Amino acid sequence: MSDIDRLIEETLDHEDAELRRALGEEPGFIASAFGMLRGPGAWPRQLMFIAQAILFLAGVWFAWEFFQAETVLEALRWGLPSAVLMLGALVVKTSMAAFLTEHRLLMEIRRLELRVERMRSSGQA
Repeated sequence: MSDIDRLIEETLDHEDAELRRALGEEPGFIASAFGMLRGPGAWPRQLMFIAQAILFLAGVWFAWEFFQAETVLEALRWGLPSAVLMLGALVVKTSMAAFLTEHRLLMEIRRLELRVERMRSSGQA
């Protein structure tokens, strides 16, 4: 735990600490990754996930053929498309990282909104 985390925990009153416990821990990477495949507007991410899987599997198949090749020309015929497919899968997967970051930011914004609303209702703000 960093110093800033410790300072935040110390400044939270008892009710805020209970609220954070009630909200639970942030989901892990795998739960967040599969969580972005649900909800409104999830169909583009589902298509990206399917496209990434197809690109990766085709790249693996082409790589398998590349390693089975007996001539240089045959190796190039399988190896270059394999590299392009694998890089395509990597680009699609990397582009999905923005959705994970967006989800985390939305969760933090909701927590802040909840704290502000609680402060308003208790008359502190």
